[in-house]
Amino acid sequence: MDEVTASPAASAPLLTGTIPAALPRDSNLPALLTEQGTYTFSTLSTESRMIALALARLGVRKGTHVGVLLPNGPEWITTAWAVWQLGATLVPLNTLWTAPELGHALDLADVQLLVATPHFLRHDYASALDSLGIELDRRDAQRARFPCLHTIAWLSAAPVASAVSLAAEMRPLTERELEWLGALQDTIAATDPAAIFFTSGSEAEPKGVIHTHASILAAARGIADRLGLESSDRVWAYLPWFFAGGLVAGVVAPWLVHAAVISHAVFDAGKAISLMEQFQATTFFAWPHQAHAIIAHPDFSAARLRLCKGPGAQTDWAEILYGPNHRAVSSWGMTETGPMASTTAYSDPLEKRRTTHGRPLAGVELRVMDPETGRILPPNEEGELLVRGPTVMLRYCKRRWQDCFDRQGFFHTGDRGWIDRDGYLHFTGRIRDVIKTAGVSVSPSEIEAVLRGYPHVRAAAVVGANDPRRGQCIVAFVVAAPNASVGALDIIAWCRERLAAYKVPQYVFFVNDLPTLGSGKVHKAALAARANELLAQASTGSKS
Repeated sequence: MDEVTASPAASAPLLTGTIPAALPRDSNLPALLTEQGTYTFSTLSTESRMIALALARLGVRKGTHVGVLLPNGPEWITTAWAVWQLGATLVPLNTLWTAPELGHALDLADVQLLVATPHFLRHDYASALDSLGIELDRRDAQRARFPCLHTIAWLSAAPVASAVSLAAEMRPLTERELEWLGALQDTIAATDPAAIFFTSGSEAEPKGVIHTHASILAAARGIADRLGLESSDRVWAYLPWFFAGGLVAGVVAPWLVHAAVISHAVFDAGKAISLMEQFQATTFFAWPHQAHAIIAHPDFSAARLRLCKGPGAQTDWAEILYGPNHRAVSSWGMTETGPMASTTAYSDPLEKRRTTHGRPLAGVELRVMDPETGRILPPNEEGELLVRGPTVMLRYCKRRWQDCFDRQGFFHTGDRGWIDRDGYLHFTGRIRDVIKTAGVSVSPSEIEAVLRGYPHVRAAAVVGANDPRRGQCIVAFVVAAPNASVGALDIIAWCRERLAAYKVPQYVFFVNDLPTLGSGKVHKAALAARANELLAQASTGSKS
């Protein structure tokens, strides 16, 4: 049987320009909708030019790595826009990180100038930086600790009087300065690095993923096309912008078609409903647990909202949130791939959107490889997913290209899946997630899908735990719906009716919530450790 390489459904033109050239700079259409007010593209562009000039005065040049440690909001996106106008490289930093995690990112990405806020919610970034040995008033200096970092520019009130205030450096541009900034943008190439995003760190320390202007634009255009975004759309984009998914899919993709983004820095289900109703949101980007929280809120009513687009077509909440005639899509990808490399289209039949992860974006190629033999597999055979194309990263920080890709330029994702004869991808899980029980490989995602189908289950995660007889046993952690009366035996009986006997969980534990990483992904390593701990404590739970 012939090998298969999935190709895009349509050959949409690829963008080869730069992000500042692609964004609608002079438009008076609404770009950002917030509780504090509405910002047009023109307003944000003017603000970004003032920030760009201020950053230039502080030593930012083409190629400078600029870290951004801010919550979602107008200041975040205007700073990013300013960085891109200078031809510098944006380094979005996770606002949930601890001091050691922040230090790892600053060092790995060689951040040279950091734009930060001293505090956000319960997070004290000034104290975190101080604990790392970074002077809060660092400016134009090379120090023993983090020598690349020469300046910290504080967005809001500086934590010490001698520190650099970005606001104090800002002022309107003269005509000559505008001309200089325009000329500088002409020197930026599509292949220049535009951003360094960090992976979730689910299997190791977060890696720095370098994306170019071209890869970000190719991904954003593909996402806008597959979601069917138009200038009339209003996109509720709660995903943090320090993630590729939050920035590329939640902001850049809508802005390429002049659609407005609704910004909400701190999640609250009631406030989210109010903002989506106020601004007539059509498109939804958020974590699954936030979708559940919105649906469970007493103020929620699908009739009050206009939502019909966004990811999540395969979920149990899509029809409730979007309505029965929704145009939601399903997708697959990761930080390294742009983030979405394969996506169903809003116009695909609902069955395709519910049961597959779509076809590759324009120019992207997918292959399925046997991880044991390296053989490229034919349709309907499961293996490791390999991807190459215009949305894929340039490389990892401080790693050679040949250490990131194979000789043909394919990135080996570590994800498992198969491609059907129509070219649609079916993602099945991570290779390392496979549970080896009694000599048989079992996919946790298959079991999790069955568990989520139980009427009283809100969320579920499956891991392997140590077992002296089987090698590993299957353990399910289940979050039941509020006030639901359900026990382990009910769950096991449900699974027995729908799964082969060797795939049925041996143990079921009920929890209030699943632990997550900063990316929102379930923290499987923590659950596996907890499973081993519980079983060692005399097997709390029910055994099949």
